[in-house]
Amino acid sequence: MIRLGLLGLAIALTLGGCGGDGGERTSSRGGVHTLVIGSSNQPDRINPLVSTSAISTDMENLVFMRLVDWGPPPDLALEPRLAVSWEIADDRRSLLMHLRRDVFWTDGKPTTAEDVKFTYDRALDPAVPFPNRAAIKGIEQVEVVDPYTVRFVYGEPQWEPLLPAQDPAIMPKHLIESIPADQMMESGFGRHPVGNGPWIFREWISEERLVFDANENYCDGRPGFDRLVIRVIPEDTALRTELLTGGVHVYDRHPNKFYREDSKDPNLQFFRASDRGYVYLAWNGRNPLFEDPRVRKALTLATDRQAIIDAFRDGFGKVATCPTFAEDPAYDPSIVPFPFDPAAASALLDEAGWEQRDADGVRIRDGLRFEFTFMLIANNTISEEIATMLEQEYRKLGIATKVEFFEWTVYVGRLNAKDYESTILARRGDFIYDAESVFHSRSIDEAYNDTSFGTAVTDSLIDLAKSTADRTIRNGIWHQFFRELHALQPITPLYVSETSYPVRRDVVADAQIDIRGPYVRVHEWHPVTR
Repeated sequence: MIRLGLLGLAIALTLGGCGGDGGERTSSRGGVHTLVIGSSNQPDRINPLVSTSAISTDMENLVFMRLVDWGPPPDLALEPRLAVSWEIADDRRSLLMHLRRDVFWTDGKPTTAEDVKFTYDRALDPAVPFPNRAAIKGIEQVEVVDPYTVRFVYGEPQWEPLLPAQDPAIMPKHLIESIPADQMMESGFGRHPVGNGPWIFREWISEERLVFDANENYCDGRPGFDRLVIRVIPEDTALRTELLTGGVHVYDRHPNKFYREDSKDPNLQFFRASDRGYVYLAWNGRNPLFEDPRVRKALTLATDRQAIIDAFRDGFGKVATCPTFAEDPAYDPSIVPFPFDPAAASALLDEAGWEQRDADGVRIRDGLRFEFTFMLIANNTISEEIATMLEQEYRKLGIATKVEFFEWTVYVGRLNAKDYESTILARRGDFIYDAESVFHSRSIDEAYNDTSFGTAVTDSLIDLAKSTADRTIRNGIWHQFFRELHALQPITPLYVSETSYPVRRDVVADAQIDIRGPYVRVHEWHPVTR
Protein backbone atom coordinates (compact mmCIF):
# COMPACT_ATOMS: atom_id res chain seq x y z
CA MET A 1 0.00 0.00 0.00
CA ILE A 2 2.75 2.45 0.88
CA ARG A 3 4.68 1.64 -2.30
CA LEU A 4 1.60 2.46 -4.36
CA GLY A 5 1.30 5.78 -2.57
CA LEU A 6 4.93 6.59 -3.29
CA LEU A 7 4.51 5.70 -6.96
CA GLY A 8 1.70 8.24 -7.13
CA LEU A 9 3.98 10.78 -5.52
CA ALA A 10 6.73 10.16 -8.04
CA ILE A 11 4.30 10.74 -10.92
CA ALA A 12 2.99 13.91 -9.30
CA LEU A 13 6.49 15.29 -8.77
CA THR A 14 7.29 14.81 -12.42
CA LEU A 15 4.06 16.35 -13.64
CA GLY A 16 4.31 19.19 -11.16
CA GLY A 17 7.61 20.39 -12.61
CA CYS A 18 9.59 19.72 -9.42
CA GLY A 19 12.78 19.10 -11.32
CA GLY A 20 12.51 15.43 -12.23
CA ASP A 21 15.54 15.92 -14.50
CA GLY A 22 17.51 17.73 -11.77
CA GLY A 23 18.12 20.72 -14.06
CA GLU A 24 17.93 24.43 -13.26
CA ARG A 25 14.83 26.44 -14.16
CA THR A 26 15.43 29.68 -16.04
CA SER A 27 13.71 32.88 -14.98
CA SER A 28 11.98 35.06 -17.55
CA ARG A 29 14.09 37.86 -16.06
CA GLY A 30 17.27 35.99 -17.00
CA GLY A 31 19.04 33.53 -14.74
CA VAL A 32 17.61 31.83 -11.67
CA HIS A 33 16.84 34.09 -8.72
CA THR A 34 17.40 32.01 -5.60
CA LEU A 35 16.59 33.04 -2.04
CA VAL A 36 18.50 31.20 0.69
CA ILE A 37 17.15 31.08 4.24
CA GLY A 38 19.32 29.72 7.02
CA SER A 39 17.77 27.65 9.81
CA SER A 40 19.26 25.82 12.77
CA ASN A 41 16.66 23.04 12.54
CA GLN A 42 15.17 20.87 9.85
CA PRO A 43 11.56 19.62 9.88
CA ASP A 44 10.76 16.19 11.24
CA ARG A 45 8.60 15.77 8.12
CA ILE A 46 6.42 17.93 5.85
CA ASN A 47 3.04 16.35 6.44
CA PRO A 48 0.39 18.49 8.18
CA LEU A 49 -1.30 15.40 9.62
CA VAL A 50 1.67 14.17 11.64
CA SER A 51 4.35 16.90 11.84
CA THR A 52 5.04 18.22 15.33
CA SER A 53 7.73 20.93 15.12
CA ALA A 54 7.44 24.66 14.43
CA ILE A 55 9.87 24.46 11.50
CA SER A 56 7.72 21.70 9.99
CA THR A 57 4.71 24.03 10.13
CA ASP A 58 6.78 26.71 8.39
CA MET A 59 7.67 24.30 5.59
CA GLU A 60 4.07 23.09 5.28
CA ASN A 61 2.91 26.66 4.77
CA LEU A 62 5.24 26.95 1.77
CA VAL A 63 3.71 23.91 0.07
CA PHE A 64 0.09 23.62 1.23
CA MET A 65 -2.93 25.88 1.64
CA ARG A 66 -5.20 26.05 4.68
CA LEU A 67 -8.89 26.83 4.51
CA VAL A 68 -8.24 30.00 6.51
CA ASP A 69 -5.12 31.45 8.07
CA TRP A 70 -3.96 34.31 10.23
CA GLY A 71 -3.95 37.76 8.65
CA PRO A 72 -1.44 40.52 9.41
CA PRO A 73 -1.13 42.42 12.67
CA PRO A 74 -2.55 44.19 14.51
CA ASP A 75 -5.85 42.35 13.97
CA LEU A 76 -4.38 38.88 13.29
CA ALA A 77 -7.84 37.77 12.22
CA LEU A 78 -8.54 34.54 10.37
CA GLU A 79 -8.71 35.36 6.67
CA PRO A 80 -9.71 33.42 3.53
CA ARG A 81 -7.18 31.13 1.89
CA LEU A 82 -8.56 28.01 0.20
CA ALA A 83 -11.99 28.97 1.51
CA VAL A 84 -13.23 32.15 -0.14
CA SER A 85 -16.23 32.68 2.15
CA TRP A 86 -18.22 30.98 4.91
CA GLU A 87 -21.35 31.09 7.03
CA ILE A 88 -21.44 30.27 10.75
CA ALA A 89 -24.76 28.93 12.03
CA ASP A 90 -26.48 31.04 14.68
CA ASP A 91 -26.19 28.18 17.19
CA ARG A 92 -22.43 27.83 16.42
CA ARG A 93 -22.91 24.15 15.63
CA SER A 94 -22.04 24.20 11.95
CA LEU A 95 -19.78 26.01 9.52
CA LEU A 96 -20.44 26.15 5.75
CA MET A 97 -17.34 26.92 3.66
CA HIS A 98 -17.16 27.85 -0.02
CA LEU A 99 -13.89 26.97 -1.73
CA ARG A 100 -11.92 28.71 -4.43
CA ARG A 101 -12.21 27.09 -7.86
CA ASP A 102 -8.76 28.12 -9.10
CA VAL A 103 -6.58 26.01 -6.79
CA PHE A 104 -4.78 22.99 -8.23
CA TRP A 105 -2.38 20.36 -6.95
CA THR A 106 0.95 20.39 -8.77
CA ASP A 107 -0.11 17.34 -10.83
CA GLY A 108 -2.91 19.43 -12.35
CA LYS A 109 -5.78 17.96 -10.32
CA PRO A 110 -8.18 20.50 -8.77
CA THR A 111 -8.35 20.95 -5.01
CA THR A 112 -11.93 20.17 -4.01
CA ALA A 113 -14.23 19.53 -1.07
CA GLU A 114 -13.27 15.85 -1.27
CA ASP A 115 -9.70 16.79 -0.28
CA VAL A 116 -11.01 18.82 2.65
CA LYS A 117 -13.21 15.99 3.92
CA PHE A 118 -10.43 13.45 3.49
CA THR A 119 -7.92 15.62 5.37
CA TYR A 120 -10.20 16.18 8.35
CA ASP A 121 -11.39 12.58 8.44
CA ARG A 122 -7.76 11.50 8.68
CA ALA A 123 -6.94 14.16 11.29
CA LEU A 124 -9.83 12.89 13.42
CA ASP A 125 -8.84 9.22 12.98
CA PRO A 126 -7.28 7.93 16.24
CA ALA A 127 -4.85 5.87 14.18
CA VAL A 128 -3.29 9.10 12.85
CA PRO A 129 -1.14 10.94 15.44
CA PHE A 130 -2.39 14.38 14.46
CA PRO A 131 -0.79 16.57 17.15
CA ASN A 132 -3.44 19.29 17.22
CA ARG A 133 -6.47 17.00 17.51
CA ALA A 134 -7.68 18.91 20.57
CA ALA A 135 -8.43 21.91 18.33
CA ILE A 136 -10.72 19.92 16.03
CA LYS A 137 -12.23 17.39 18.42
CA GLY A 138 -15.57 19.25 18.33
CA ILE A 139 -16.06 18.22 14.70
CA GLU A 140 -18.72 15.54 14.51
CA GLN A 141 -18.84 15.24 10.74
CA VAL A 142 -17.46 16.84 7.57
CA GLU A 143 -19.94 16.84 4.70
CA VAL A 144 -19.30 17.42 1.00
CA VAL A 145 -22.17 19.61 -0.18
CA ASP A 146 -20.83 19.94 -3.71
CA PRO A 147 -17.35 19.86 -5.26
CA TYR A 148 -16.54 23.31 -3.89
CA THR A 149 -18.65 23.49 -0.73
CA VAL A 150 -18.04 21.71 2.56
CA ARG A 151 -19.90 21.74 5.85
CA PHE A 152 -18.40 21.19 9.30
CA VAL A 153 -20.93 19.80 11.77
CA TYR A 154 -20.04 20.24 15.43
CA GLY A 155 -21.28 18.08 18.28
CA GLU A 156 -21.87 21.14 20.45
CA PRO A 157 -21.63 24.95 20.11
CA GLN A 158 -18.06 26.00 19.39
CA TRP A 159 -16.18 28.69 21.30
CA GLU A 160 -14.42 29.71 18.03
CA PRO A 161 -16.37 28.11 15.17
CA LEU A 162 -13.85 29.19 12.53
CA LEU A 163 -10.75 28.01 14.41
CA PRO A 164 -10.95 24.31 13.40
CA ALA A 165 -10.67 25.42 9.77
CA GLN A 166 -7.17 26.81 10.36
CA ASP A 167 -5.43 23.51 11.02
CA PRO A 168 -4.56 21.14 9.38
CA ALA A 169 -3.55 22.34 5.93
CA ILE A 170 -5.45 20.50 3.22
CA MET A 171 -3.91 17.34 1.70
CA PRO A 172 -4.30 15.71 -1.74
CA LYS A 173 -6.72 12.81 -1.28
CA HIS A 174 -5.88 11.17 -4.60
CA LEU A 175 -2.20 10.86 -3.68
CA ILE A 176 -2.35 9.62 -0.08
CA GLU A 177 -5.67 7.84 0.42
CA SER A 178 -3.87 4.56 -0.29
CA ILE A 179 -1.62 5.07 2.75
CA PRO A 180 -3.11 3.32 5.80
CA ALA A 181 -3.96 5.70 8.61
CA ASP A 182 -1.63 3.98 11.06
CA GLN A 183 1.27 4.29 8.59
CA MET A 184 0.90 7.99 7.87
CA MET A 185 3.82 8.88 10.16
CA GLU A 186 6.24 6.58 8.31
CA SER A 187 4.97 7.25 4.80
CA GLY A 188 7.23 8.76 2.18
CA PHE A 189 4.83 11.65 1.61
CA GLY A 190 6.39 13.56 4.51
CA ARG A 191 9.73 13.55 2.67
CA HIS A 192 8.27 14.19 -0.79
CA PRO A 193 5.21 16.43 -0.26
CA VAL A 194 2.96 17.46 -3.12
CA GLY A 195 0.89 20.56 -2.49
CA ASN A 196 -1.03 23.47 -3.93
CA GLY A 197 0.72 26.42 -2.28
CA PRO A 198 3.17 29.04 -3.57
CA TRP A 199 6.18 26.72 -3.60
CA ILE A 200 6.74 23.28 -5.13
CA PHE A 201 8.90 20.86 -3.19
CA ARG A 202 11.95 19.71 -5.13
CA GLU A 203 14.66 18.24 -2.88
CA TRP A 204 15.52 17.41 0.73
CA ILE A 205 19.02 16.39 1.76
CA SER A 206 18.89 15.63 5.48
CA GLU A 207 20.78 17.99 7.79
CA GLU A 208 21.85 20.02 4.74
CA ARG A 209 19.10 21.67 2.69
CA LEU A 210 15.53 21.72 1.40
CA VAL A 211 14.80 23.14 -2.04
CA PHE A 212 11.55 24.55 -3.41
CA ASP A 213 10.66 25.98 -6.82
CA ALA A 214 8.20 28.78 -7.46
CA ASN A 215 4.73 27.49 -8.35
CA GLU A 216 3.97 29.11 -11.69
CA ASN A 217 0.28 28.27 -11.26
CA TYR A 218 -0.20 29.41 -7.66
CA CYS A 219 -3.67 30.89 -7.33
CA ASP A 220 -2.49 34.16 -5.78
CA GLY A 221 0.35 34.72 -8.23
CA ARG A 222 3.80 33.30 -8.82
CA PRO A 223 6.42 33.98 -6.10
CA GLY A 224 8.93 36.72 -6.83
CA PHE A 225 11.94 34.42 -6.48
CA ASP A 226 12.41 31.40 -8.75
CA ARG A 227 13.81 29.13 -6.10
CA LEU A 228 13.82 28.95 -2.31
CA VAL A 229 16.55 27.04 -0.47
CA ILE A 230 16.44 26.32 3.25
CA ARG A 231 19.97 25.62 4.44
CA VAL A 232 20.18 23.65 7.69
CA ILE A 233 23.12 24.89 9.76
CA PRO A 234 22.70 23.87 13.42
CA GLU A 235 25.62 25.85 14.86
CA ASP A 236 24.82 29.53 15.49
CA THR A 237 28.25 30.92 14.72
CA ALA A 238 28.54 29.03 11.44
CA LEU A 239 25.09 30.18 10.34
CA ARG A 240 25.92 33.76 11.27
CA THR A 241 29.12 33.59 9.20
CA GLU A 242 27.12 32.39 6.20
CA LEU A 243 24.75 35.33 6.63
CA LEU A 244 27.54 37.90 6.86
CA THR A 245 29.39 36.48 3.84
CA GLY A 246 26.30 36.05 1.64
CA GLY A 247 25.97 32.27 1.68
CA VAL A 248 22.62 32.80 3.41
CA HIS A 249 20.27 35.72 2.70
CA VAL A 250 17.89 35.42 5.66
CA TYR A 251 18.46 34.02 9.17
CA ASP A 252 15.13 32.65 10.38
CA ARG A 253 15.87 33.16 14.10
CA HIS A 254 18.95 35.30 14.62
CA PRO A 255 20.50 34.91 18.11
CA ASN A 256 20.08 38.10 20.10
CA LYS A 257 23.64 37.86 21.39
CA PHE A 258 24.81 38.87 17.87
CA TYR A 259 22.25 41.61 17.33
CA ARG A 260 24.15 44.66 18.60
CA GLU A 261 27.15 43.96 16.37
CA ASP A 262 25.36 42.60 13.31
CA SER A 263 22.77 45.39 13.21
CA LYS A 264 25.62 47.77 12.27
CA ASP A 265 26.23 45.86 9.02
CA PRO A 266 24.94 48.06 6.16
CA ASN A 267 24.18 44.96 4.07
CA LEU A 268 21.61 43.72 6.58
CA GLN A 269 18.08 44.89 7.24
CA PHE A 270 16.70 43.76 10.59
CA PHE A 271 13.07 43.08 11.45
CA ARG A 272 12.30 42.70 15.15
CA ALA A 273 9.12 41.02 16.32
CA SER A 274 7.82 38.66 18.93
CA ASP A 275 8.49 35.11 17.81
CA ARG A 276 5.31 34.05 19.67
CA GLY A 277 7.57 31.84 21.69
CA TYR A 278 8.20 30.98 25.27
CA VAL A 279 11.16 28.96 26.45
CA TYR A 280 10.87 26.61 29.40
CA LEU A 281 12.32 23.70 31.32
CA ALA A 282 10.10 20.65 30.91
CA TRP A 283 9.91 18.23 33.82
CA ASN A 284 8.68 14.80 32.79
CA GLY A 285 5.77 14.18 35.14
CA ARG A 286 6.13 10.43 34.67
CA ASN A 287 9.48 10.56 36.47
CA PRO A 288 9.18 10.17 40.27
CA LEU A 289 11.72 12.96 40.77
CA PHE A 290 9.24 15.53 39.47
CA GLU A 291 5.92 14.27 40.87
CA ASP A 292 5.83 16.69 43.80
CA PRO A 293 4.92 20.33 42.95
CA ARG A 294 7.17 21.45 45.82
CA VAL A 295 10.14 19.94 43.99
CA ARG A 296 9.17 21.60 40.73
CA LYS A 297 8.77 24.95 42.48
CA ALA A 298 12.17 24.45 44.15
CA LEU A 299 13.76 23.92 40.74
CA THR A 300 12.20 27.16 39.52
CA LEU A 301 13.47 29.02 42.59
CA ALA A 302 16.93 27.57 41.93
CA THR A 303 16.95 28.87 38.33
CA ASP A 304 18.31 32.38 37.80
CA ARG A 305 16.14 33.25 34.84
CA GLN A 306 17.18 36.90 34.58
CA ALA A 307 20.82 35.83 34.49
CA ILE A 308 19.96 33.50 31.60
CA ILE A 309 18.34 36.37 29.69
CA ASP A 310 21.28 38.70 30.38
CA ALA A 311 24.00 36.17 29.60
CA PHE A 312 22.59 34.32 26.60
CA ARG A 313 20.07 36.71 25.05
CA ASP A 314 21.98 39.94 25.59
CA GLY A 315 19.15 41.20 27.79
CA PHE A 316 16.47 40.71 25.12
CA GLY A 317 13.60 38.92 26.83
CA LYS A 318 11.39 38.91 29.88
CA VAL A 319 11.12 36.35 32.68
CA ALA A 320 8.06 34.28 31.84
CA THR A 321 5.18 33.26 34.07
CA CYS A 322 2.60 32.06 31.53
CA PRO A 323 3.08 29.43 28.82
CA THR A 324 2.28 31.74 25.93
CA PHE A 325 3.80 34.82 24.30
CA ALA A 326 3.52 38.18 26.07
CA GLU A 327 1.37 39.78 23.35
CA ASP A 328 -1.33 37.12 23.70
CA PRO A 329 -4.52 38.66 25.18
CA ALA A 330 -4.79 35.53 27.32
CA TYR A 331 -1.41 36.26 28.97
CA ASP A 332 -1.80 37.32 32.62
CA PRO A 333 0.69 40.13 33.35
CA SER A 334 -0.37 40.27 37.02
CA ILE A 335 1.41 37.01 37.91
CA VAL A 336 4.69 37.81 39.67
CA PRO A 337 7.60 35.51 38.72
CA PHE A 338 9.14 33.40 41.45
CA PRO A 339 12.48 35.00 42.41
CA PHE A 340 15.88 33.37 42.22
CA ASP A 341 16.10 32.11 45.81
CA PRO A 342 18.36 29.07 46.39
CA ALA A 343 17.74 29.14 50.14
CA ALA A 344 13.96 28.87 49.65
CA ALA A 345 14.57 26.14 47.07
CA SER A 346 16.66 24.16 49.55
CA ALA A 347 13.97 24.48 52.23
CA LEU A 348 11.29 23.20 49.83
CA LEU A 349 13.43 20.20 48.87
CA ASP A 350 13.92 19.40 52.57
CA GLU A 351 10.17 19.70 53.13
CA ALA A 352 9.53 17.30 50.22
CA GLY A 353 11.73 14.66 51.90
CA TRP A 354 15.01 15.27 50.07
CA GLU A 355 16.98 16.50 53.09
CA GLN A 356 19.45 13.58 53.24
CA ARG A 357 22.62 13.51 51.10
CA ASP A 358 24.98 10.78 50.00
CA ALA A 359 28.78 10.82 50.12
CA ASP A 360 28.88 12.90 46.93
CA GLY A 361 26.60 15.53 48.43
CA VAL A 362 23.69 14.53 46.20
CA ARG A 363 20.25 14.54 47.82
CA ILE A 364 18.62 11.15 48.35
CA ARG A 365 15.17 9.96 49.36
CA ASP A 366 14.18 6.33 49.88
CA GLY A 367 17.40 5.24 48.18
CA LEU A 368 16.78 7.40 45.08
CA ARG A 369 19.46 9.95 44.13
CA PHE A 370 18.27 13.32 42.88
CA GLU A 371 20.07 13.19 39.57
CA PHE A 372 18.71 13.59 36.07
CA THR A 373 19.69 14.23 32.46
CA PHE A 374 18.86 17.20 30.26
CA MET A 375 18.00 15.89 26.79
CA LEU A 376 19.08 18.57 24.30
CA ILE A 377 19.20 19.10 20.55
CA ALA A 378 22.71 18.68 19.18
CA ASN A 379 24.50 21.95 18.34
CA ASN A 380 21.83 24.09 20.00
CA THR A 381 24.25 26.54 21.60
CA ILE A 382 21.89 28.46 23.86
CA SER A 383 20.31 25.29 25.31
CA GLU A 384 23.76 23.91 26.06
CA GLU A 385 24.79 27.16 27.74
CA ILE A 386 21.63 27.21 29.86
CA ALA A 387 22.08 23.57 30.88
CA THR A 388 25.70 24.25 31.86
CA MET A 389 24.64 27.15 34.06
CA LEU A 390 21.90 25.07 35.67
CA GLU A 391 24.28 22.19 36.31
CA GLN A 392 26.42 24.50 38.44
CA GLU A 393 23.50 26.11 40.28
CA TYR A 394 21.64 22.86 40.95
CA ARG A 395 24.80 21.12 42.15
CA LYS A 396 25.03 23.66 45.00
CA LEU A 397 21.61 22.41 46.14
CA GLY A 398 22.61 18.76 46.00
CA ILE A 399 21.08 17.99 42.60
CA ALA A 400 23.26 16.28 40.00
CA THR A 401 22.60 16.80 36.29
CA LYS A 402 24.22 15.85 33.03
CA VAL A 403 23.49 16.53 29.36
CA GLU A 404 22.82 14.22 26.42
CA PHE A 405 22.65 15.52 22.86
CA PHE A 406 20.54 14.10 20.04
CA GLU A 407 20.01 14.99 16.40
CA TRP A 408 16.72 16.77 15.80
CA THR A 409 14.67 13.87 14.48
CA VAL A 410 15.83 11.56 17.29
CA TYR A 411 15.16 14.28 19.84
CA VAL A 412 11.59 14.82 18.61
CA GLY A 413 10.92 11.08 18.62
CA ARG A 414 12.08 10.70 22.21
CA LEU A 415 10.18 13.81 23.30
CA ASN A 416 6.94 12.59 21.76
CA ALA A 417 7.44 9.16 23.37
CA LYS A 418 8.06 10.87 26.76
CA ASP A 419 11.45 9.11 26.78
CA TYR A 420 13.37 11.80 28.64
CA GLU A 421 13.80 13.26 32.14
CA SER A 422 14.11 16.98 31.49
CA THR A 423 14.68 19.18 28.46
CA ILE A 424 14.79 22.81 27.39
CA LEU A 425 12.02 23.63 24.96
CA ALA A 426 10.75 26.56 22.95
CA ARG A 427 7.10 26.46 22.01
CA ARG A 428 5.32 28.76 19.58
CA GLY A 429 1.94 30.03 20.71
CA ASP A 430 -1.22 30.26 18.61
CA PHE A 431 -3.04 33.53 18.14
CA ILE A 432 -6.07 32.16 19.98
CA TYR A 433 -4.85 30.47 23.13
CA ASP A 434 -5.77 26.85 23.73
CA ALA A 435 -4.08 24.83 26.48
CA GLU A 436 -5.79 21.52 25.87
CA SER A 437 -3.16 19.80 23.75
CA VAL A 438 -0.35 20.84 26.12
CA PHE A 439 -1.80 20.72 29.65
CA HIS A 440 -5.05 18.71 29.69
CA SER A 441 -5.16 15.18 31.10
CA ARG A 442 -7.01 14.11 27.93
CA SER A 443 -3.80 14.86 26.05
CA ILE A 444 -1.33 13.14 28.39
CA ASP A 445 -0.53 10.48 25.79
CA GLU A 446 -0.44 12.95 22.89
CA ALA A 447 2.68 14.54 21.39
CA TYR A 448 2.32 18.09 22.70
CA ASN A 449 1.71 17.28 26.39
CA ASP A 450 5.40 16.65 26.90
CA THR A 451 5.20 16.87 30.72
CA SER A 452 2.23 14.45 30.99
CA PHE A 453 0.42 17.06 33.06
CA GLY A 454 -3.24 17.36 33.95
CA THR A 455 -5.31 17.94 37.11
CA ALA A 456 -9.02 18.08 37.79
CA VAL A 457 -8.87 21.84 38.47
CA THR A 458 -6.80 22.79 35.43
CA ASP A 459 -8.82 20.43 33.22
CA SER A 460 -12.06 22.08 34.33
CA LEU A 461 -10.67 25.57 33.64
CA ILE A 462 -9.55 24.55 30.15
CA ASP A 463 -12.97 23.04 29.44
CA LEU A 464 -14.72 26.14 30.78
CA ALA A 465 -12.58 28.49 28.69
CA LYS A 466 -13.25 26.42 25.58
CA SER A 467 -17.01 26.58 26.16
CA THR A 468 -17.00 30.38 26.50
CA ALA A 469 -17.64 32.37 23.33
CA ASP A 470 -17.01 35.83 24.82
CA ARG A 471 -13.26 36.43 24.45
CA THR A 472 -12.98 38.87 27.35
CA ILE A 473 -14.63 36.43 29.75
CA ARG A 474 -12.61 33.58 28.26
CA ASN A 475 -9.32 35.41 28.79
CA GLY A 476 -10.28 35.89 32.44
CA ILE A 477 -10.70 32.13 32.73
CA TRP A 478 -7.29 31.62 31.14
CA HIS A 479 -5.88 33.97 33.78
CA GLN A 480 -7.29 31.68 36.48
CA PHE A 481 -5.75 28.72 34.67
CA PHE A 482 -2.34 30.41 34.54
CA ARG A 483 -2.46 31.16 38.26
CA GLU A 484 -3.17 27.46 38.96
CA LEU A 485 -0.33 26.46 36.64
CA HIS A 486 1.98 28.96 38.33
CA ALA A 487 1.31 27.33 41.70
CA LEU A 488 1.95 23.80 40.39
CA GLN A 489 4.94 24.54 38.09
CA PRO A 490 4.67 21.54 35.73
CA ILE A 491 7.22 23.51 33.73
CA THR A 492 9.68 26.21 34.68
CA PRO A 493 8.94 29.07 32.28
CA LEU A 494 12.26 30.75 31.47
CA TYR A 495 11.47 33.70 29.24
CA VAL A 496 9.28 35.14 26.54
CA SER A 497 11.29 36.60 23.74
CA GLU A 498 11.60 38.97 20.86
CA THR A 499 13.53 37.76 17.86
CA SER A 500 15.43 39.56 15.13
CA TYR A 501 15.23 38.52 11.50
CA PRO A 502 18.11 39.80 9.34
CA VAL A 503 17.66 39.99 5.57
CA ARG A 504 20.40 40.88 3.09
CA ARG A 505 19.57 44.17 1.38
CA ASP A 506 21.63 43.26 -1.70
CA VAL A 507 19.42 40.22 -2.39
CA VAL A 508 15.85 41.05 -1.31
CA ALA A 509 14.21 44.25 -2.52
CA ASP A 510 11.02 44.29 -0.47
CA ALA A 511 11.19 41.97 2.54
CA GLN A 512 8.44 42.17 5.17
CA ILE A 513 8.41 40.13 8.41
CA ASP A 514 5.98 40.40 11.30
CA ILE A 515 4.89 38.37 14.34
CA ARG A 516 3.77 35.53 12.06
CA GLY A 517 7.41 34.75 11.25
CA PRO A 518 9.80 34.97 8.30
CA TYR A 519 8.23 32.34 6.04
CA VAL A 520 4.65 33.63 5.84
CA ARG A 521 5.19 36.32 3.21
CA VAL A 522 8.37 35.08 1.53
CA HIS A 523 6.43 34.31 -1.68
CA GLU A 524 5.66 38.05 -1.92
CA TRP A 525 9.34 39.07 -1.86
CA HIS A 526 11.27 40.03 -4.99
CA PRO A 527 14.96 39.97 -5.83
CA VAL A 528 17.10 43.05 -6.15
CA THR A 529 17.65 43.74 -9.85
CA ARG A 530 20.87 45.29 -10.98
